[in-house]
Amino acid sequence: MRVLFTIQYLGTRYAGWQSQANALSVQQVVEEALEKLFREPLRVHGAGRTDSGVHALAQRAHIDPPFDIPPRGLILGINQLLPSDVRVTRVEAVADDFHARFSAKAKTYEYRIWNAEVADVFASETHAHVAHALDVARMHDAAQALKGTHDFRAFTVAEPEVESTTRTIESIEVAREGNAVRITVTADGFLRYMVRRIAGSLIEIGRGRIEPEALFDEARWTAPAKGLVLKEIRY
Repeated sequence: MRVLFTIQYLGTRYAGWQSQANALSVQQVVEEALEKLFREPLRVHGAGRTDSGVHALAQRAHIDPPFDIPPRGLILGINQLLPSDVRVTRVEAVADDFHARFSAKAKTYEYRIWNAEVADVFASETHAHVAHALDVARMHDAAQALKGTHDFRAFTVAEPEVESTTRTIESIEVAREGNAVRITVTADGFLRYMVRRIAGSLIEIGRGRIEPEALFDEARWTAPAKGLVLKEIRY
């Protein structure tokens, strides 16, 4: 029996999703809650690693519970044991060979910017603040060069931990709603810091500090973690 969770969390006080020896992670608090609920240790297999300070609207993770609990009871039970900044929002049965990470077809991340002279207190934990006016149309047009299959090595760490840095971006949009600017990216996979580097470069383009044509050559800016949200995982 395998169960898939949809998990929402505010990543501000966590050192990312993955369990770590010397820091608090989202995976750790979920596993601790499950151990109390089932009275034995359970391993949670997440769909992806979010970095320190990054949030999730719909992280996915699967477990193999030792006995059956109806979905509503499981949601209510685990949420009573989780801290207030982590919530399981959905529980569903999946096939025994399903894997939250390896069965995923695409992921969507959203980068959120509060674009106003004065930062908004209520957006301070979930939006990066940019005081300089951004040309959103210019950002959106420049971002279209990223669509398709490319080598995104310029948008990740100096020494990537993966064999290939080639990824396929299905869609990327930059849109404004009032003072909030959102960069939404869907791809078959992401490299470490990839979305934050894309966001950082697009912000510089929106400010007029670099030309759109230099997007792949000027991926030097990493936007703050707090603006990044894992929005959706498609299977």
